[in-house]
Amino acid sequence: MATAVMGDVAFQAGLGAIHALSHPISAMHHTHHGTTNAVVITQVLNFNRPAIELAIAGAAGYLAIDGGFDGFVAWLEQLEEALSIPSSLSELGVKDPDIDRLIEGIPRDPCTAINPVEITTQDAARLLQSCL
Repeated sequence: MATAVMGDVAFQAGLGAIHALSHPISAMHHTHHGTTNAVVITQVLNFNRPAIELAIAGAAGYLAIDGGFDGFVAWLEQLEEALSIPSSLSELGVKDPDIDRLIEGIPRDPCTAINPVEITTQDAARLLQSCL
């Protein structure tokens, strides 16, 4: 049992707001969790920008992507387009979302504990709105 718990804790490390948003969306709207992650990633990156900009710019430089943080986000958007990832939750099939119900658990989701920027209920609502 202890091993299972340690595995779960290790699995949760580093997931952050991308997964915290995707959990209720995937559960309530029956969307593929990985695809839902891809749909929300750029909005979450922009939300986290104050805390991650230098790290993302460094990763972009390592990957030979010009433009630092903005260049990385643009590269990610081009990759998603090439892979036919929907550009919004509504394109993914999320219709008439109950934002209040979706955001109930986001600030309490274990994944938000390690997000580089604290997520309030209001932040979760804004993030979800920006992804629609």
